[in-house]
Amino acid sequence: MDPIALHLPTLADHLIAQAADSPQGRSAQRIDLDHETLRMTAIGFAEGGALPDHRNPGEAVLQVVRGRVRLSDATRTIDMDAGMIARIPDGVHRLDALEPSVVVLTAISMPVGRTPETDAAG
Repeated sequence: MDPIALHLPTLADHLIAQAADSPQGRSAQRIDLDHETLRMTAIGFAEGGALPDHRNPGEAVLQVVRGRVRLSDATRTIDMDAGMIARIPDGVHRLDALEPSVVVLTAISMPVGRTPETDAAG
């Protein structure tokens, strides 16, 4: 994979096909664009596929590349279409695919001993 750019529509086609064949109804692939602290993962879902309740990975955002998904936690539900982006809720949350969908999860992964606060301090 080119460490500078990636064609998301091609990756989306691939992940949706894999998700359709998966017993869990989902498929994932790490996106490696040669970042030190950004962790990006593309996740494809068959209709009805889900990421059941799980904890927030830290500072993270979810972008819908294709399809429609529902992001929810104990207090709110957000229906998201292709082109939408949202901050991942703090605490336990889940993601449900309302149709065949692909999302990109982007999270900060700080090296051991580093935090956003220590980096800001210089």
